[in-house]
Amino acid sequence: MEKTQVKKRNANMELLRMISMLMVVMLHGLGKSGLLVNLSISGGANATIAWLLESLSLGAVNIFILISGYYLIDSKFKIGRLIELVAELLFYSVLTYAVAMAFGIETYQEWDIYHLLHVVLPVHMKLYWFMTCYICIYMLLPLISAGVKNIEKKQFGTIIICLLIFECAFKTILPVRLTEDEFGYNVFWFLIVFLIGAYYKLYGFKYVNNFTKGICIYLIGAFLIFLENTAIDFVSVRFGHLEELEGVSTEYNHIFVLLSAIGIFAAFLRKNPMREGFAKIVTALSPMALGVYLIHENLAFRYAWPKWFGLNRAMGLNPVLFVLLVLGAVLSVYVAGTLVDFVRIKIFSFVKGLFLKREKHEA
Repeated sequence: MEKTQVKKRNANMELLRMISMLMVVMLHGLGKSGLLVNLSISGGANATIAWLLESLSLGAVNIFILISGYYLIDSKFKIGRLIELVAELLFYSVLTYAVAMAFGIETYQEWDIYHLLHVVLPVHMKLYWFMTCYICIYMLLPLISAGVKNIEKKQFGTIIICLLIFECAFKTILPVRLTEDEFGYNVFWFLIVFLIGAYYKLYGFKYVNNFTKGICIYLIGAFLIFLENTAIDFVSVRFGHLEELEGVSTEYNHIFVLLSAIGIFAAFLRKNPMREGFAKIVTALSPMALGVYLIHENLAFRYAWPKWFGLNRAMGLNPVLFVLLVLGAVLSVYVAGTLVDFVRIKIFSFVKGLFLKREKHEA
């Protein structure tokens, strides 16, 4: 029985979910600490390392969306799951607000009615843009699933290609900023990547059929991100052109970022099954990855925790200490978030049990 459960839930994908959340914490740590400096202005070993870590981590959000599309396309919409998601958001938004107020934690903005609305209406106020998009897609899941499963493979593929040309190809190729472009922080891009994950579930990717190919595509995508970003910064500083394109290769709807995500996603799907003992540990810990995101990226903490670890002062360290500090901070945040979410899960399970017991008693 235990073996069947482990196989049913792909431990490789659960491990990738955890790795992706580590990447997300890495992105936030680097970005909110001022470590991503222009290499043409403030070059150096630490700046280069920071940008390499950034490039290797940028596929994280798209990976999460791909995993969502891969699994949810065969799932049914459940109102209970929707309520649970919103309850989890409220739990962390209200809890972190209360903790910040109780301990006088300095945030990047003064608290007022507008920011209080982010606490009590996290979905509508996009406290977490990813979760707002996820919940919107989840509510549309019956329509998306019915549409995907009632069109032919060729037509499905053609639709995805057209969407990628519209949302991804133009912004990647053209040397201008597009008014419509929201950098991948919107429901439309979420839907496109979600559909790619669903397509893989239904038909697979013909040319990414083993772990090695997938990892190579991931590394190539990350290298191209680093290369393009460095080149644009160089041209911007030396020749005064392309200033508006600075950072374009680091945006979620850029082709190189998507390429790196698809590569590692396909690699882990093709990866050999892990040992049963390790698989059980991974599948037990992976559900808490979302909690890590909801804690460290909350309004109260998103700019505070990098300062607590001294990341904003890390650029002056020698490269070895720089890497150790950055990795240590990321791992510490992940572990702390996992422990907190473990407690949250126990609380939710207890409350859920009380409701079920009450309903059973009333019946």
